[in-house]
Amino acid sequence: MLEPASWPKQTSWELPRLTNKLCLKCLRSLTITGTVNIMLQRRSLRMYCFSPPVMAITAIVELSLMVWALYKYRHTKVGRLTAALLFFLAAFQVAEYNICGRFGLNAEWWSRFGFMVIAVLPPLGIHLSLTIAKADWTWLKRLAYASAAVWIGLFGFTNNMFADHGCGGNYILFHVKPHYGILYGVHYYFWLFVGIALSLWLLRGQNKVKRESLLMMVIGYLVFIVPTALVNTIKPETLAGVPSILCGFAIFFAVILAFGILPNEHKPAKKVKAKKITRKRTR
Repeated sequence: MLEPASWPKQTSWELPRLTNKLCLKCLRSLTITGTVNIMLQRRSLRMYCFSPPVMAITAIVELSLMVWALYKYRHTKVGRLTAALLFFLAAFQVAEYNICGRFGLNAEWWSRFGFMVIAVLPPLGIHLSLTIAKADWTWLKRLAYASAAVWIGLFGFTNNMFADHGCGGNYILFHVKPHYGILYGVHYYFWLFVGIALSLWLLRGQNKVKRESLLMMVIGYLVFIVPTALVNTIKPETLAGVPSILCGFAIFFAVILAFGILPNEHKPAKKVKAKKITRKRTR
């Protein structure tokens, strides 16, 4: 298992401060292959933008948006569901940040917590789209939440889910055991795409405001799914960090929720002035 303590605080970029090109030449000239591979792998992690400080800032932003949503829209169902989404997004960032052992709990505990948290996100997204459209597809909500509950139980109460996990410097590495990992990936992306298809389907027959909100839900899904897919295509080794990268890009979804969907969904109704009806007096 890849334990947080096994990662040195300073890695290969501690080499004398030469240019990047010269450093790489020095590394390639070393004969100890294992050391070179480790150094190059750790060096490559600097290419990714979801470092622990960024995770902490993201969590603070998402929690701040959650507090704002509750303060301003707590009396509406859309407001409460949006706040719940923001809370769980922030909770995963907190879990990632602490996988490096910052609060004294081990990486396995935080990995379990993180996966339990993100299991709730797709059902909440579906629930929010249905609420925006005022559609009562109870069976779909129950199915989505029930499937999430199964995975929450597996991640929370079984001991053979993770092969290893650890702090990778610029994103968190999760290695779910292969048979579980494939099933969970299919399950997760299935519900994400159900959320997109549902939002598009619900556009029919809606007024302009609700159509805009549902379209923003679709855009919200795409702003974290598409960049993650591109990163995985360009750098296949990032597949171990998919949950971390997905939720890193989800900060854009959080902004869309807070500043697009909520204000758009709760615009004050325009008052229509009643026209005075004058009746002609009949003589």
